[in-house]
Amino acid sequence: MPKGLLLLPVLLLAWGGAAAQPPDDEYYPYASYEEPARRVESDTALFYRAVQRPADLYGELTAFDRADVAWRRRGAAYASAPTLLDGVAVAARHATALRLLGAEEVRTPGGAAGIDAGAAAGGGRVFRFGAGEPLRPYRAAVRYVGRDYRAGARLSAQREAGRGWRLAAAADLRTGRDGRIEGVFTDAATAALRADKRWRSGRGLALTLLAPLSVRGMRLSSVEEAFRLTGDPYYNPAWGLQGGRVRSSRVRREWMPAAVGRWSMPLGAAASLEVSFGAEAGVRRYSALGWYDARTPMPDNYRYLPSWTGDGANEEAWRRADPRYTQIDWDALIAANRLAGGPARYALEDRVVRRTTAEARAWLTVRPSPYLTLGCGVELSCVSERSYKQLRDLLGARYLPDIDHYLVDDDTYGNLLQNDLRRPGRLVDEGGRFGYDYALRRRRAAVRLAVEWRSDRLRAAADAVFGAASVVRRGYYEKELFPGARSYGPSRTLRFVPYALGAEVGWSFSPRSYLALAGRIAAAEPAPEALFFQPLYNNRTVDDPVPERRFGAELRYRRTAPRATIELAAFASASFDAMLTRRYYDDLAGRYCDLAAQGIGRLAWGAEAAVEWRPADRWQVAATASGGWSGYIRDPRLTILSDSDNTAVDVGAASHLGGCRTGAVPQMMLSARVVHFAPRGWGFRLSAGYAGLRYAEPTFVRRTARVALEAGTTPEAFAALVAQERLPDAVTLDAALFKSFYFGRSRLTLSCTADNLLGTTCPYDGYESMRVGRLRSGADEAWRPHATRYSYAAPRSVTLSAAYAF
Repeated sequence: MPKGLLLLPVLLLAWGGAAAQPPDDEYYPYASYEEPARRVESDTALFYRAVQRPADLYGELTAFDRADVAWRRRGAAYASAPTLLDGVAVAARHATALRLLGAEEVRTPGGAAGIDAGAAAGGGRVFRFGAGEPLRPYRAAVRYVGRDYRAGARLSAQREAGRGWRLAAAADLRTGRDGRIEGVFTDAATAALRADKRWRSGRGLALTLLAPLSVRGMRLSSVEEAFRLTGDPYYNPAWGLQGGRVRSSRVRREWMPAAVGRWSMPLGAAASLEVSFGAEAGVRRYSALGWYDARTPMPDNYRYLPSWTGDGANEEAWRRADPRYTQIDWDALIAANRLAGGPARYALEDRVVRRTTAEARAWLTVRPSPYLTLGCGVELSCVSERSYKQLRDLLGARYLPDIDHYLVDDDTYGNLLQNDLRRPGRLVDEGGRFGYDYALRRRRAAVRLAVEWRSDRLRAAADAVFGAASVVRRGYYEKELFPGARSYGPSRTLRFVPYALGAEVGWSFSPRSYLALAGRIAAAEPAPEALFFQPLYNNRTVDDPVPERRFGAELRYRRTAPRATIELAAFASASFDAMLTRRYYDDLAGRYCDLAAQGIGRLAWGAEAAVEWRPADRWQVAATASGGWSGYIRDPRLTILSDSDNTAVDVGAASHLGGCRTGAVPQMMLSARVVHFAPRGWGFRLSAGYAGLRYAEPTFVRRTARVALEAGTTPEAFAALVAQERLPDAVTLDAALFKSFYFGRSRLTLSCTADNLLGTTCPYDGYESMRVGRLRSGADEAWRPHATRYSYAAPRSVTLSAAYAF
């Protein structure tokens, strides 16, 4: 024990790090490195069956070992790869709590069509609790973190409660400010509980409760000029000083408890039934500054930057990082409100979403023979989101009139101010709703069918999903600009017929090698918010909404040796008829507009490789590589309407996106790691990542003829509007040093990790602005796009942790 105490100063000074530890064990992430290498000893049907199970070695390795950049695998949106527990979709934020409760995480391949209804269709994460697995009675961990927050603690306990019951409880606590980025902090607590019971008859019951509560200060992206002038790649424009203390304008508050239940029972020797349900209800609040008949208070607005003002004193203030220029001046906002003598010119508002979801699923499995498995089931889901603005802080003002401030100086619509005709002239106090109030409701029902054949060497599986979905908006404000049913009450109901068909066939050449080919086609209903031109206060739907069509194929090969596993995959996926809507200020039209983009087409293809090698029992080496192409293959059609009266600004315009790459999708990625677990509990870990051929997310409006040809009057201006910006390549290096002490059946592990050892300052992500700016010089006039906005990868940071299992 004295040796352990002597180790602490060493850990405090060590510059080691392992950016994101594998999730095998939330308390002891190095357990897998101590396991002996698995050997395949005979060519039997048992081993053939083991080889045939779906696997995703690349996904397991890259999920926690990659360059710290925005990354959407194979160009797929995060929502297309759901997180499932007991066959029910849960929020990805619950992953840590589920691991603490003892759940095993399974990552399914991108094209797998599994017989298990709990498998994510088309790839995703599945959490399962194993019945009969040994309990992990008590575990605790504390850590000091220099990134996102300062300190955290995790606790969990599992025990047998008698009469076949097993109980598990866990808590995850985080608090403190980011060690490098001002305005970023986290105060979060998650409590989790699971109870399950298994009867001798084979019946089983399980209930999981998850209760996360969090308050987080967020970081905003900014333009390169602001980063360059301040000399700080982690510049955050979302905070400022109030009374000499730091205050953030962007704070996310969440309280979203969830429950998942499952009942399973055998129906004879060859059939079983499983019924699952899930529910989530809570509220999310995202604060932001509002300004009314006043100039924007955001310090990095283009009108305040030296490149626009041409003011040398302004540039010098930015270079000195004077907070009166570079940050929000809360004291000045309060003074302006008090001078107004009543109505607020500035206020802090919450964008609130009250979300309620309910999901149920019944799944019947029949095994008429040892080789054949049949499955069928029914799935029902309902999602309701009520959204509104709520006044959090008047900043010294007395009240805020609930009117449309964007129309005050408009000669045509300036008398149509009321946000709610049913309560005209309303003055809003702190805590009151204002601006907009509406709900989006989505209902979905589906039937799923599946079949699987397994012989000694062959595995073939197919599944089909046929459903019906509907989306409706209900407005609770009657906006004066759009009176009656145009904004108040229910909109027309939009109905869709989603479906998905998938198949996979695989062959085991030997117990060590397996080749599989999978394919999937699907039609998915659009996101509810994409179906309305302005869902905040308008019932008008887009014209001719259609489901998004998706196609995908994958060829996967896996080779397992006594000390190594190699996995290779080639993939291709395409989507058509995707759509989105946006509200923005159109500089050429000189008004706020609503944009609907339809017919968006994307394509992604490439290859992935992953290898895991144990050259010796105490060494582990792993590496991954991927490359390909992900981008837009169709020019979407845009409909742009005036936000004030829905008159046409541009209808049927083609946005020439063909050839543009997808943002947040590096076209090339490499990662590697080396782990050594030495005698006497010592160990280290080194990992590195590379991401290349990255591009800023393109915007649609700039590439239409109306903007590119009218504003791009010179070759240079035209190129600036239509060219896509490439982001710098990213390289990271991480390391870790750890030491374990054993006390009988108990274990204490101390570790020191460091992220981004090289201190790389590389953009995490970037996206183009929808706006263009007018430049005048005498009688000459020119246009240029507004600057791309970036956020930078997190800086070098250190984590010290101590974990105890007893």
